[in-house]
Amino acid sequence: MRDEEAAEVREAGGGVFSPALGQAAAVPRLLDLDGRGELTPAHVRLVAMAVGRSERTVWRWLAAARSEGRTERKVSKRFVVTAEIRRLLAFYGGNASRLHEELVRRAAESQDSGPVPSLSTLHRALRRDLTRSERAGLRSGEAARRAHDIFGKQPALHRNAAWEGDHKHLPIEVDLEG
Repeated sequence: MRDEEAAEVREAGGGVFSPALGQAAAVPRLLDLDGRGELTPAHVRLVAMAVGRSERTVWRWLAAARSEGRTERKVSKRFVVTAEIRRLLAFYGGNASRLHEELVRRAAESQDSGPVPSLSTLHRALRRDLTRSERAGLRSGEAARRAHDIFGKQPALHRNAAWEGDHKHLPIEVDLEG
């Protein structure tokens, strides 16, 4: 019955805690139980149900904590679009392939530069770190960037509910007395 309950918890959308928080909180306690020789599969099953992961995953967390000494999730380093990358991307008209070629060329000339990301990693970083309007503007210019921007639109209430001004100066005369 316990395996069926755990499967139902996982199917229902997870456990009580998020996996990252649950891992950070539960693994040190499980290691403490293990150090005293009191760790049982029931403890692991309880943690697995609480975080909405399989028991095998919790055993892997424990193995990583024993071997590597870490109790939290491993943080992976990812490529980030910097100001220099944005400048080069603008220079190449938003062409990521040309940008990648330039990064490879610079890395070959200088040993001080770090590793060059793959083209797919570069594409992923550009999609993640630049908005659609920025990417369109780099490719096709300011008009394309503005086409993707979101303008301040008012909800439709009734006629004359809201008036908006623009940068135009109109000579409008108003009769206040009548």
